[in-house]
Amino acid sequence: MPYQEILYQAGRGVATITLNRPDRLNAWTARMEQESSEAFRAAADDEAVRVIVLTGAGRGFCAGADMSLLKGVMAEVPGGGLTADVPLDPEIRRDYHRKHAWLLTLDKPIVAAINGPAVGLGFVIPLYCDLRIASSSASFCTIFSKRGLVAEYGMSWMLPRLVGVANTVDLLFTSRKVDAAEALRMGLVHRVLPEAEFSDGVRAFAEELASGVSPRSLRVMKRQIYEAQFQTLGEAVDLAFEEMARSFSSEDFREGVAHFLEKRAPAFTGR
Repeated sequence: MPYQEILYQAGRGVATITLNRPDRLNAWTARMEQESSEAFRAAADDEAVRVIVLTGAGRGFCAGADMSLLKGVMAEVPGGGLTADVPLDPEIRRDYHRKHAWLLTLDKPIVAAINGPAVGLGFVIPLYCDLRIASSSASFCTIFSKRGLVAEYGMSWMLPRLVGVANTVDLLFTSRKVDAAEALRMGLVHRVLPEAEFSDGVRAFAEELASGVSPRSLRVMKRQIYEAQFQTLGEAVDLAFEEMARSFSSEDFREGVAHFLEKRAPAFTGR
């Protein structure tokens, strides 16, 4: 389908969703939210896609909520509009049936390719991606304390799990800008790539993830990781044994052994 505020491209096992309002540093609107949600669902449902990349057009990743969206939020009934933007399997834990948090339920890895400033809501959304890669020119700012707002969209739960309580307090209370190097040191991003090599580097990483490892393994591991946030150690171990037993009968397990013994590139099916 044609999009107005995002771009969507898929090939070589990777779907790339690009926030496309470069003249506004990709400030988030209701239309952008609808279109990106539809694009995420399309990528999740496409068997040829194994990895999803989210990035921004131009020199910014996302400058936060557009004023038009903020005005709409101010007019909403308190607590409204917080459910997931797409229909979800009722078997999925209800905690993830929330705006933006539902991205953690998609069974494919999502890579946030942060090419420039990520501010406010543009800081929140990458928290719900599985991997975060930053350009050396990227910067991060929660901004909420300087706008009279709060830790939005569950980031008080997500952010400490990524950077610890002390760093979370710092980032939220001060709303100071953090550069890519500091974001890497505190664990907010997984790696930093030079600006000139950023697009090619992200593409190479995503394509290797799409072709070099088992999609079935990634699908199961992602579910294990986010379910474990609500489990005891014993429950996590029990689930691991159940999933391990199922993996032994999978096509990807057989291929994982075969390509190693035959010293060739893998040809995983995801089954």
